[in-house]
Amino acid sequence: MKNIIEIKNLNYSVSNNIIFKDLNMCIKEDSFVSIAGNNTSGKTTLIKLIGGLLPSDNSIIIGYSYLNSNRLYDHMNDLGIVFGSRLNSFLFDDVYKEMTYPLENLNYKEEEIEDRILELAKFFDIKKLLDKKTYDLTNSEKQEVLIAIALLHKPKILLLDNPFSMMDNKTKIKMVKKLKEYRNKNKLTIVLTTTNLEDTLESDYLYIINKGNVVIEGKPLSVLKEDSIINRLGLSMPFMVDLSLKLEFYKLINNIELDMESMVNTLWK
Repeated sequence: MKNIIEIKNLNYSVSNNIIFKDLNMCIKEDSFVSIAGNNTSGKTTLIKLIGGLLPSDNSIIIGYSYLNSNRLYDHMNDLGIVFGSRLNSFLFDDVYKEMTYPLENLNYKEEEIEDRILELAKFFDIKKLLDKKTYDLTNSEKQEVLIAIALLHKPKILLLDNPFSMMDNKTKIKMVKKLKEYRNKNKLTIVLTTTNLEDTLESDYLYIINKGNVVIEGKPLSVLKEDSIINRLGLSMPFMVDLSLKLEFYKLINNIELDMESMVNTLWK
């Protein structure tokens, strides 16, 4: 697979505070990539830089062209962005009107708008939310709606900044499953940032960043074996991974088990 996003020697500072120093990162087309770090690692800033909301001085390539002020508009239709912290940023009181607005701005016809909204609402199992008021939504429901809105215009890249932070666990599991299914059907690249390493387990590749650079990268389970480094960065290990590593240390199991039932069966063999 070719790279759809390349970050080359990215430097970014705010008031002499270095956020990124010579950051390098590659994201493959149609992949699901997680970027994890503590609350001061710059994850949200990175999403803003990739999304063109902050200047990146030709350090970011999307597709085959540099992301800069001259080419910004060329990339806008390719990107969908969700900031999990912006739960009160709705423009309208009605969920349905909130979802029609971005497509109206893109000059979609009325019947196309309705078809697209219903298609996504059915796919993500949120049809029941379309008739609700935005101020009546739970925080979990708000994050579901925001993800659906980001996909309305069929972007090639979905940037998710801590999108599951307020979701209940059942909804999060459903949403991750649906996002992976949507990716497979629509050739979507997903970039997820999070402080919760549990959220990274379903991704194809994981970067852990700290103090402006990549500390560890690789397949999630391979990265999470570096538990001493991860703990030092102030990140919490996923429970099942942490338990597996402890049992593996005592030679009670040979591999990381993510399912409790599978682990019990392995221990009883």
